[in-house]
Amino acid sequence: MGSLFDYLNWRGDLSFSQSELNDVDSLIFSLLSYMDYSGIVSASHESRETVPLRTAINSYFTKNPDPRKISLGLMVPRAILDLLRVVKETKRFRNIGVKAHVNMIDLKSEMQFSATTFLIDEKTAVIAFRGTDDTLVGWKENFNMSFMEVVPAQKQAVLYLEEAALNFSGDLYLTGHSKGGNLAVYSAVHSRDSIQKRLVRIWSNDGPGFCHKMLDNPDYIKVRPLIRTLIPQSSIVGILLEHEENYTVVKSRQKGALQHDGFTWEIMGDSFVCLQTVTDECKRFDKTLNQWINQMSLEQREQFAEGLYQLLSAENVLTLTDLVTMRRKWLARGKEIDPHVYKTLSEMLSVLVNLSAKNFIDDIRPKKK
Repeated sequence: MGSLFDYLNWRGDLSFSQSELNDVDSLIFSLLSYMDYSGIVSASHESRETVPLRTAINSYFTKNPDPRKISLGLMVPRAILDLLRVVKETKRFRNIGVKAHVNMIDLKSEMQFSATTFLIDEKTAVIAFRGTDDTLVGWKENFNMSFMEVVPAQKQAVLYLEEAALNFSGDLYLTGHSKGGNLAVYSAVHSRDSIQKRLVRIWSNDGPGFCHKMLDNPDYIKVRPLIRTLIPQSSIVGILLEHEENYTVVKSRQKGALQHDGFTWEIMGDSFVCLQTVTDECKRFDKTLNQWINQMSLEQREQFAEGLYQLLSAENVLTLTDLVTMRRKWLARGKEIDPHVYKTLSEMLSVLVNLSAKNFIDDIRPKKK
């Protein structure tokens, strides 16, 4: 089976007018949104200037001549650098216009948001929302989704889509990987009717779901036929919270949590290799996590998220990379956390461990006839 690079070698010589936008392309655009175009591409939607993707990538490597010194963080696979080198040489991607690159980190509101608009032609735009990066505040925002109806990045995604639609009159495709997939769906649901009518497809590549209230939203039901949810067979992120739309299971050559990396997804021709269902381990994890979350009140969920964030953000640590280098300090941080919050954190982790053990035993225990 092939990889993203095999796909680009096979289909890279065909323009989008010759071969229409597909699932694999959506993942590529999602991964391209992890690139930092700051100082290369304007952040303004109103600007008529677009930078060809090839030019943007060349400028990026000019600014960062030594790949060994490029810091992508723990969560962004370094294969993205190889992807940049390959796509800029393909007929399919090299002349795509890049504009409105936004990258926002707000510690006060606990928001991590980034998105980029790719113009395939004058009539077609792909808006790609970046997933969670290396920042701890980005992960805190992910935890906040378990008890907040809306998080700041979701609000920002709606504003971004509205600005993009205001300054572009053609068809709109939305895509994202991980949290970016969640933002793509959320922005579509909460956009104006005039924008929703211009949406052609919405991709969530192993992105987390939503609360039940979101799934009952009439606008969600309206755009649901446009949503394409892809998850690997042992998905962890993509099964979080609730998904009402049918999802497609993609075969990955990796195991467990490493399958979240889109570069591990297997491809045949211009499509992903699909499976009928997720693995038993994935089902067990989904069951355990749902039981765990449902046992917690909203207050406990908030305290758990805050306690974990306090524990990890010792000594002004801002990123996961920093965290790894200071692990001894944050392990000792537990004594400094508010006792009530720390108690909730400990109790909820204990419940999770016990549920995991129970569900594992139940699954391997011989079933009675």
